[in-house]
Amino acid sequence: MKPFLLFSAILLFAGACSQPSGTESVIALPEESHVVALDSVDTGVLLNPIDITATGNHLIVANMHKDTIFDVFDLQSLNYLYSDLIYGGGPNDMSRFRWIRPWEEDEFYTVGLGIPLITKINVGEEKMTVTGNQLVQWDRDICQNIYPLEDDRYLIQPGKKEGEWCLYDMSSGEVTDIPALPFKEDEPEEKNLVKTFQNRTAQVAVHPGKNRIAFFYYKFPYMRLFDFKGQIVKEGCVGKKITDPSTCYNKEMGYYSKCVYTDSRIVVRYIPEDQQEGTTYFQVWDWDGNLLSRFEVKDMFYLFALSPDGKTLYAAKIDNDQLFWGKLPD
Repeated sequence: MKPFLLFSAILLFAGACSQPSGTESVIALPEESHVVALDSVDTGVLLNPIDITATGNHLIVANMHKDTIFDVFDLQSLNYLYSDLIYGGGPNDMSRFRWIRPWEEDEFYTVGLGIPLITKINVGEEKMTVTGNQLVQWDRDICQNIYPLEDDRYLIQPGKKEGEWCLYDMSSGEVTDIPALPFKEDEPEEKNLVKTFQNRTAQVAVHPGKNRIAFFYYKFPYMRLFDFKGQIVKEGCVGKKITDPSTCYNKEMGYYSKCVYTDSRIVVRYIPEDQQEGTTYFQVWDWDGNLLSRFEVKDMFYLFALSPDGKTLYAAKIDNDQLFWGKLPD
């Protein structure tokens, strides 16, 4: 090889080796955090809300202590429309569930309590209709959580994995482990199973159309983007490099605590190091793993949802009957 070509090859190799990857990568935080002001309305009907989602032209709130489970509101005006569905064994009744998530136009789904049951519900102008109850054929272990992906494929959290995840193809029976959480080698040995789950908790967003799964880790300012084969598409520390993972494990409070998503964006709640009391902080991501912006609300919210276009944030509180909403910055 000629000296010039040899020198060029060495430079290219050195440049490639110097590119950060994995836990060495850092995704920069946007410098400005916008303040979003929320308006509110007294609904007169909410009773201990436990979850909230938006689909089509409706906002749906699940309640803990009501004969009817769901309250339905017009998405634009937030006018109360009706309440519907009860727990029971009938064809249009509900089984106990843990989460509600948006699905397709005018539909959302619930995840069964301790079982891989996915119940899909259509939201009409005057009533709700249960359009499907699918008990996923998973007999290997208890199911902690599950997300439908495409066809008969699922993202599932088995109990024996103690907080970690796998991909399950119900047609073939094939199970593929999602890569272990970042800084797994620094994870402390815990006799307390609850703490083990907390150390491994991830807030999850799924986009079947884009073949993407996003993980935002509870213990770390860290994001991973996967495809539906479990391959890492993008990952990195958020804000700054994590040089001592043990400090993250030892913190009483986590970093990412909840996320919601639409076809265009993901909004995830986080707790910064300089958090102010009575303020809730959010990051906005796209499905390519880009951190687009961040904003904050001068109030505390644990239940929130996005409009299908991703432009409006809705929120509720477990201890009152108000709904809150505000336009997000572009």
